[in-house]
Amino acid sequence: MAPRRTLAAAAALAALALPPAGARAQDPADLPPPAVDPPPVPSGVDVLQKRSYWARSAGARPFVSAVMDLGVIYYRPSLAVGFGKPHWSWLGIEGYASVSPSGGAEYVGLRAALPSVEIRGGARYAFSTSQYFLEPRASYTRRDTELMLGPLSRYVAAEIEVSGSIPLLGGNLFGVGTGYAVLGAPEGFTLYEESLHTVMKPPYLYRARLGFLGEMDRYGELRFGAAAEVLGNPGRGSVIVRIGPVLAVSLTHHLDAVGTVMVVAAAPDQLGLLGADLGQLGLRYRWATGDRWPEFP
Repeated sequence: MAPRRTLAAAAALAALALPPAGARAQDPADLPPPAVDPPPVPSGVDVLQKRSYWARSAGARPFVSAVMDLGVIYYRPSLAVGFGKPHWSWLGIEGYASVSPSGGAEYVGLRAALPSVEIRGGARYAFSTSQYFLEPRASYTRRDTELMLGPLSRYVAAEIEVSGSIPLLGGNLFGVGTGYAVLGAPEGFTLYEESLHTVMKPPYLYRARLGFLGEMDRYGELRFGAAAEVLGNPGRGSVIVRIGPVLAVSLTHHLDAVGTVMVVAAAPDQLGLLGADLGQLGLRYRWATGDRWPEFP
């Protein structure tokens, strides 16, 4: 059964990665640059992919844990130190660092997790060697974001987020709410926020995502559904709507396949795929100290 689930997951992820028919005629330069973004922001599926294995593998304890995301064009590890049952119910500090020739990001924050609800808060420093702060416009295109008219983009984003899920109609309803306050941006400029893939005027930005994942097998190891999200930037008075399919496959106690593709349905800008959220598409491996059965994978 495991090889079949693996093949099914690979096929479904490949299908999610294919652009819709209307998008295939776009300029290839419209594609986002590979492997330069910070780790993908939580999709809401994260809280659903908690397996009760982590509640049974060992008791509450001090621990070090890691989540390693491996996608088609990225590898993004994150590390946490805390107390409780890792990947299930715990309190601690988490962080990541991501560096590439085009820039990078560093994040550190606190997280409190229960089986169906999580809250986190922290600060992310983002810097770029190719993205510049932007001059104010009513609307932006992909090429507008590539103009070198302002200083190089680097800023600190304070973040707070709540995510959760509830059982509903043979599946789960899930949601994520995130608030951002961007600090350190020069006065009179806007910026392309690389984590959420949108142009914003500092300091405030928010995101609200709601979705549903239906269980496609009797064990809940294969889930498929859809999500919609709204991003708002009071500084520009703008609202962006994105929608797309969501896939989650549990391959082992430690390994999951994740696919989330959110394309723009309504926005004041014409960014093409640069404005879409294609960041979460690959495999996710969970590890922790004190695990009684540290199998791989």
